[in-house]
Amino acid sequence: MKDEPLKRAAIVLVIDDDPFIRLLARDNMEKIGLQVVEAADAASGLAAIAACAPDIILLDVVMPGTSGFEACRQARQLPNMEFCPIVMLTALEDTDAVTLAYEAGATDFIGKPINWQLLQHRVRFILKAAASFRSVLKSDMQMANAQRISSVGSWEWSVAEDYISWSNEMYRICDVSPAAFGQNYRSFLALVHPADQPRVEQAVRAALEHGASYDLEHRLLRSDGAVRIVHGKADVTFDAAGKAQSMNGTLQDITPRKLAEERIHYLANYDELTDLPNRNLLQDRLSQAINAARRDAQRVIVLCLNLDGFKFVNDSDGHAVGDSLLQAVAARIKGAVRASDTVGRSGGDEFVLIFPGFADNRDVLGSVQRTLDLFVEPFLVDARELHVTPSIGVCLYPDDGEDAELVLKHADVAMHEARESGRNCFKFYAPEMGRRIQQYVELETALRLALDQQQFEVSYQPKVDLRSGKCSGVEALIRWNHPENGVIQPGSFIPLAEKTGLIGPIGEWVLHTACRQARQWHAAGFDDMTLAVNLSAHQFSQQNVVHLVERILADTGLPARHLELELTESMLINDSDAMLAALRGIKNIGVTLALDDFGTGYSSLAYLKRFPIDVIKIDRSFISNITTDSNDASLTRTIVLMAKSLKMKTVAEGVETQGQLGFLDAIGCDAVQGYYFSKPVPADALTALLHDQLARPMLARGAEPERTILLLDDEPYMLNALRRVFRKENYKILQTTSPTEAFELLAMHRVQVIISDQRMPSMSGTTFLSKVKELHPDTTRIILSGYTELESVIDAINRGAVYRFFTKPWDDQQLREQIREVFDQHWRLHGGADQQAMQAVRRQV
Repeated sequence: MKDEPLKRAAIVLVIDDDPFIRLLARDNMEKIGLQVVEAADAASGLAAIAACAPDIILLDVVMPGTSGFEACRQARQLPNMEFCPIVMLTALEDTDAVTLAYEAGATDFIGKPINWQLLQHRVRFILKAAASFRSVLKSDMQMANAQRISSVGSWEWSVAEDYISWSNEMYRICDVSPAAFGQNYRSFLALVHPADQPRVEQAVRAALEHGASYDLEHRLLRSDGAVRIVHGKADVTFDAAGKAQSMNGTLQDITPRKLAEERIHYLANYDELTDLPNRNLLQDRLSQAINAARRDAQRVIVLCLNLDGFKFVNDSDGHAVGDSLLQAVAARIKGAVRASDTVGRSGGDEFVLIFPGFADNRDVLGSVQRTLDLFVEPFLVDARELHVTPSIGVCLYPDDGEDAELVLKHADVAMHEARESGRNCFKFYAPEMGRRIQQYVELETALRLALDQQQFEVSYQPKVDLRSGKCSGVEALIRWNHPENGVIQPGSFIPLAEKTGLIGPIGEWVLHTACRQARQWHAAGFDDMTLAVNLSAHQFSQQNVVHLVERILADTGLPARHLELELTESMLINDSDAMLAALRGIKNIGVTLALDDFGTGYSSLAYLKRFPIDVIKIDRSFISNITTDSNDASLTRTIVLMAKSLKMKTVAEGVETQGQLGFLDAIGCDAVQGYYFSKPVPADALTALLHDQLARPMLARGAEPERTILLLDDEPYMLNALRRVFRKENYKILQTTSPTEAFELLAMHRVQVIISDQRMPSMSGTTFLSKVKELHPDTTRIILSGYTELESVIDAINRGAVYRFFTKPWDDQQLREQIREVFDQHWRLHGGADQQAMQAVRRQV
């Protein structure tokens, strides 16, 4: 989907007397992987050609002494320079200058001031075309050598007798058998394409009558209907009187070379996947449309269109499906526009539409709306329906720009505005959009300054081990302490850092700072502390992360086993092979790998099997409602069980209540972190917390009574009445008037029996116990009900939500005996508190 990188560092020679232009050229050419050689004038430039054999030359036209035109002519005379691309850089805009450039041997030209981004694309296309041309040229030379050795395609024509003799290869080229060939001039001419026959006859006549060289390219029409392009060369032998006696020559099939030349032209101007004009041809088409509009006092509409959701399709379904979708989109758009309109693909999932010849604003709006409506129906790709929507930026000439470059730039800005505005919409360019871009640039500048002036800080959030109740490690989290705006959270600047490439140095600083701090904690006696640091996918593309981790561990002295690197699910699908190699390298060092925010991305079990993950971090979105939402509870329980079966540890994020903590402890989660224990704090505050836990663990551990009963009724006097019934039964009694609080109590304590009232204002007893069945299936659930509510209670019993029910008013002695039987039966089914814990472990393992 992206531009392919050059296979080697090609050499570009920049010849310009302006050092600033050379500096800019060097910077922009090196950005696309080229090696740059500079020359300040024509003489030194010609000398550099001999010294470095450049792959392409950027040549200024106006220079002191020898002009660029003359330098180009002289360069073409040097060895191996016949086909080297030469791009003229000129501020001259008249057609005479362009003509002179091409006559001097220039390959292309570009005007000043230079659009450096456009120049980068042109240089890449020209280098690609030149490489293809060299390949074709090499093939031609080999073919010519083979012809000289074996007399391929040779023929001789006796003019007086009109008799032609052919070699065997001639018959193959012309696709005719010796028996079918009349062996005379007219028989050969009949094989020539009808449109080319007059030219062949004229060339033969000129050779016979005037001794002119016979050197001609023409087409042959073969018997199977195929057209071949051939190159004929011949010499004429004359007698003493000057009369032509014979003609001897060769015929070469140059169809592959011609097809290659057409291919080169195609690749330079068209997108190979969609067969649409590429950025190079789009720029030319737009310039032509603007010139015509300027002449006829009309408007040109330019639409920059980006596909919403394409990345998800490409990542989840594969590049083949993504490519097919792009082709389907291109075909639909192209089929809906006028013949005079241009539809092009500028790269990736972006398209450009050029609508020339508009005069009425209503026509403008209608064209844009029709383009948006093209995406209402799904696209059929491999017998599947795929839905994508467009974000469209609209720019008008001459309203929003006077030249093609500015119009395309503003259309792109408007397109990004459409994406930020919710997508599946269009936005017309407005000047304030440019101001927002300026704000973006200012933020980027501030971010670079923050890195230079060390405005970043690292905070640490403790992780608590649920077995020991102690702080077993910390997660390092970056903060930007802006001198004017205060503390800025990472979500506000990390995406920008990733876009600008600053994530590399920022991430390295965080890792080094946190590892150094962790080593200090080890030296202070907390030598079992682990450190978790987040990594960005962009760091893997910018740096050798394996070497980075090795170097920082060596610099800080932190043992590798105490470092944990956190990855996101989306990182694992971007480049699975390269990522797998990097992660294996990190594992070989001894570092632990954690999968962060598990469950919020693609959550493919194949990734857990393929990649060497040690820890799964359960995202806070599952934890927040874990005590009340059966789906969240079931998913979290499943994640913990799955992790244990894969020999992985689990850490729950965002723990804020005791109920959440109790539930996670009950299902066997290994560790937790969240505001229940501590928000992210500076290093000195975390140090104080570590010293505090020496005397008192962050989480107290202890055994609970064996028999626990939960009472729920919205009437406090009913709760007190029930409590009196069981006051001598040695039960641990929990009671509440709120179903929400009841869920919290169930998460915090191991409850065996629940007695709930049926009629409650916020939630009926049967509804409450139905949810309890899903969250805590081992509990025995009893309901207190009046006779008028028996139907709903019986239905709940049939569904298994309720074990039994008692009617109001109840008999105290009978109720006590019934609850004793319930506890006895619960013990027989599930065991006591200790046995229940063992069973839970066995189920999880």
